[in-house]
Amino acid sequence: MKKLLRHSGSGRVWAAALALFLAGALAPPAARASSHREAPLISTDPEADNTDTYFFLDPLEGGRVVMIGNWIPLEEPAGGPNFWHFGESIRYEFNVDWDGDAIEDVVYRVTFTRHVRNPNTWLQNTGPVLSPTDPNLNVYYTYKVEKILGPSPDQAAGAKVVLGNDLLEAPNNVGPKSFPGAAGTPAGAGYGKGSDIASTVYTIDQDTKVFAGPRADGFYADLGMIFDLINFRAGTLPGNMGGGRNGLAGFNTHTIALSVPVYQLTKNHTLPTMTTDPNAIISMWSSTWRLQNRVLSDTGQKPADSGAWVQVSRLGVPLVNEVVIPLGQKDLFNASYPSVDAQFAPSVLDPEVPKILKALFNIDSPPAPRNDLLAVVLGVDGLTRRPGEVVSDQLRLNVAVFPTPPSLANRMGVLGGDLAGFPNGRRPYDDVVDIELQILAGVLVPAFNHAPNNQLGDGVDGPDKAFNPAFPWLATPHSGFEHRHDDVPQVIHFGAE
Repeated sequence: MKKLLRHSGSGRVWAAALALFLAGALAPPAARASSHREAPLISTDPEADNTDTYFFLDPLEGGRVVMIGNWIPLEEPAGGPNFWHFGESIRYEFNVDWDGDAIEDVVYRVTFTRHVRNPNTWLQNTGPVLSPTDPNLNVYYTYKVEKILGPSPDQAAGAKVVLGNDLLEAPNNVGPKSFPGAAGTPAGAGYGKGSDIASTVYTIDQDTKVFAGPRADGFYADLGMIFDLINFRAGTLPGNMGGGRNGLAGFNTHTIALSVPVYQLTKNHTLPTMTTDPNAIISMWSSTWRLQNRVLSDTGQKPADSGAWVQVSRLGVPLVNEVVIPLGQKDLFNASYPSVDAQFAPSVLDPEVPKILKALFNIDSPPAPRNDLLAVVLGVDGLTRRPGEVVSDQLRLNVAVFPTPPSLANRMGVLGGDLAGFPNGRRPYDDVVDIELQILAGVLVPAFNHAPNNQLGDGVDGPDKAFNPAFPWLATPHSGFEHRHDDVPQVIHFGAE
C-alpha cells in the first residue's frame, strides 16, 4: 500500500544537493546491537520491537527472495510461566519498494490471535506436546497473512488479499519433558524433527512460504564491549583476533519468515537475469504498527485498543537508529517513513563513531562530509542503486546476483568479495558488526583501506548455535530447560534442524 494511504506528502522529489548532503548522513553506526531496544519508547514494548531484518536470495531454491523479521529482544528461553509470543492488536509488516522511491509497492502484513484451551490452570502446556495441534498445548497463537498492493496498471490502489488464515505460531521450546518427540527420538531433540513442530512452515499464495514462532537469535555481537565505550577485551584489538563474547548467546527471539517468488516483488513481475537491469533491484524494510488508543481495565480484563494505526518501529539497514540517531529523535525515527529520512540529516551528517575511534585508538578515517557512505544509504553503484534512487533507510537487493552457497559464503559480504552478501541485502550469516565498523573507518576510500581500519571488529564472528541450512534459516529456539548465556563457543557453520 503506497504511503499516500497512510500519511500526506509524498517526499519523493529530492534535489541533487540534498542527496549529496545526505550521502554521509545515514551512515550505519559502529556500536552493535542491531535494533534491540534502540529507542526509549520501543524499549518498553518488546512485542513490537523489531530487532533484526534480513533480505536475501534463497541459495537452495532458485528464484525466491527470503524476508525475515525478528521481534522481542533478548528473549529469555526459561521466561515462564507466560512465555513470549507475538502480540495481539499489532501489525507486523514487510514493505517492498520495487522502484526506488522509498514508498512501498507491496506489503506483507501479519497479525496474531491468542487462544487458551483451559483458563483454570497456570500451565502453558498441561503435558507432553507432540505437535502444534496437541491439546496439551494450553496456550497457542494463530495468525493471518495479508498482502497489500500499491497502484499499478492492473491493480487498484491498496488492494488487499488474505493469503493465509488460522496458521499456527510455533510454540516455545519449554524443554525436553514438554517436547519429548516421537518414539526413538534422541533425548533433547524432541522440539525439532522428532516432533511435528516443523509443520508450522506453511505454503500460501502461489508457492509463498511462511513461518512464525521462536528461533535462536542469530544476531551476534559483543554487546558488553560495544556499550562500554568500545572497550576491546584483552588480546582482541583490532577486532579480527577472536576472543569476543556474544551478548546474544542463549537468547531467543520471535521470527516471521517469508519466502516469496522473485517475480512477485519486481516492478515488471519478471525474474531478471542481468545485474544491470534496474528491475533486478528491489528494497525492503520491516515495520510494526499499534492502535493509537489503549484503555486499561480495573477488573483485569484485556485492554481495549482503538483508533488509528500508528507505526511504532521500523528497521532497514541494521543499527541506524541504534546509535546514529540521537536520543531526542529516536522515537520520531520509529514513527516516520523512509521517504522523509531527510529530516535526520543534520544529526548524522558527521558520524560520531569515527571520532571515538580517533580519540581512543588514534585511528584516522575520512573527514566529513562522508560521501563514501553513499553506498550504504543509496545503494552500491553498479550493484544495488536504481536510477533516481531516493536516499532512505532500506535494505537493497539485486536479485540477478547469483546467491553464494552457504558453505562458501564470506561473512564480510561485499567487502570480502562476496557480492551476494551485505550490503547487497542482508543474510543471517553476514557479520554486519565488522562490516559496518570497517566502512565507518573509511575502507571504501582507498587511502583508508589499510590496517587497522580494515581489521576492525568485535571479536565475535558467528552465533552460538548453527544456522538452519534451509528455510526459515534461523536455528531452532534454545530450550528453557537447557541454555547458556556466558562463555559459549562461536559457530560459523550450518546445522540440522
